[in-house]
Amino acid sequence: MPKLISDAVASDLKNDGIAVPLFTRIIERIITFIAVSAHVGWLLLIVVILTNVVLRYVFSNSSVAMEEVQWHLYAYSFMVGVSYCLVQDQHVRVDVLAEHWPSRRRAWIDLLAMVLLVMPFAYIIANGSIPFVEFSHKLSETSRSPGGLPYRWILKSVIPFAFGLLFLAAITRALRMIAVIRAK
Repeated sequence: MPKLISDAVASDLKNDGIAVPLFTRIIERIITFIAVSAHVGWLLLIVVILTNVVLRYVFSNSSVAMEEVQWHLYAYSFMVGVSYCLVQDQHVRVDVLAEHWPSRRRAWIDLLAMVLLVMPFAYIIANGSIPFVEFSHKLSETSRSPGGLPYRWILKSVIPFAFGLLFLAAITRALRMIAVIRAK
């Protein structure tokens, strides 16, 4: 595992001396490792956007395929990055009230949010998107634009993959919150 990943996971796994289950640590490391591809996706997205701008405005040429690569990279990086944010406790939430609460109360709220909101949502989207991907694969769906990308099902398969990762991230977050509750 690259040094960057191991340092980020190791610092998060300390969690103030709270014993975190091995399963949780393994899944968090897997999600963090996969998230590196999302980070690389952002860098590639910048390169593709700059290339498109130069092609369009300097050479008066544009490519539909390159424009579609842009939104494919954006979709992949964003969807996979959500699970990483959850694992690293960097997800969006309102901390105005919670920052003044004891850690046990915050842990209970996080646990309930994971179990009642995030996990059902991620499961429904992941499970519901599988037929969508299968149908696209059976049709050998391609871009409707001339010069667009083939194999549209590959991009669509990111949906169940990313929401499956989000489901796993929510499980690990819930297990981590249970450890916090038991420790306090």
